[in-house]
Amino acid sequence: MFHQSLAAGQYDAIYDRAAPAFKASLNRYDSAKLLATVHIKMGDCKTPAGALSFFTNTNTSATNVQLRYHLACINGALDETLVYVTTDDGPRLVRFGFSSPAPILN
Repeated sequence: MFHQSLAAGQYDAIYDRAAPAFKASLNRYDSAKLLATVHIKMGDCKTPAGALSFFTNTNTSATNVQLRYHLACINGALDETLVYVTTDDGPRLVRFGFSSPAPILN
């Protein structure tokens, strides 16, 4: 869902579905600006077939899942780390990390 929303430019929808921890670290405007920058500068990316790796951490208060992706984009490769927390309403984005060897994002 994240990658489809990013490709469609639905940055507010990503923010609206995110966990409170994500919203506490980034306001709506800055979130949209960050996501748009990645999307515009990297160009269209192929939707990953699956995560390269994942890590799950469960404790008494929550379950967090970290997913790592490597995407082929028009302007180079993009590595992503997405962290989700599980809730009664489904998974909610906690953190979006990215890096690229392409000089576009540096």
